[in-house]
Amino acid sequence: MVDGAQGVGHWMADVQALGCDFYAFSGHKLFGPTGIGVLWGRAELLEAMPPWHGGGEMIENVSFAGTTFNRIPFKFEAGTPNIADAIGLAAAIEYLNSLDKAGAMAHEEALMQRVQQRAEAFEGLRMVGCARNRVCVMSFILEGIHSADIGMLLDQQGIAVRTGSHCAQPVMEHLGLDGTVRASFSFYNTFEEVDRLFAALEKAKTFLI
Repeated sequence: MVDGAQGVGHWMADVQALGCDFYAFSGHKLFGPTGIGVLWGRAELLEAMPPWHGGGEMIENVSFAGTTFNRIPFKFEAGTPNIADAIGLAAAIEYLNSLDKAGAMAHEEALMQRVQQRAEAFEGLRMVGCARNRVCVMSFILEGIHSADIGMLLDQQGIAVRTGSHCAQPVMEHLGLDGTVRASFSFYNTFEEVDRLFAALEKAKTFLI
């Protein structure tokens, strides 16, 4: 089972090459609606699985003598589906597929190189996570400063980041951290915006140290 939520908006996902049984991601990570996502599964596994909800559409035939479930994917779609968000998600996927994916990936890699250079030169900043192949995201801490305080001061300067445990409390406990700041970049960001982030961090430090 692969959680592709963080990667699918940045990299091409080839489930055959991955060799996974299931691949899942959320719509809002593709710049689509919230509250909807995608679950891909191997047909033979989905066929073997029972429905997880009862209701209209997931039944092919029902009587007092017995029940026959519908074919996939319908047997997992009980009741009225989330039609409006599905249309919105499809539009978001079509938009992303219309882009120059190789160019977008190259731009994000260049952005990440700039982020890495600026972070290594920034006194007191420690990046958390050093995987070789990663999406254009920087998680970090500033020594002696709580992540929530950094986030608040960046927000006041028009810089949007996420702070806290990022729904990963066991990892934070393992790393001995109470939280991190996470700055995320994508194909629409610029090198100037990377520099704006670090300029805003410099200003935030003057208030917090």
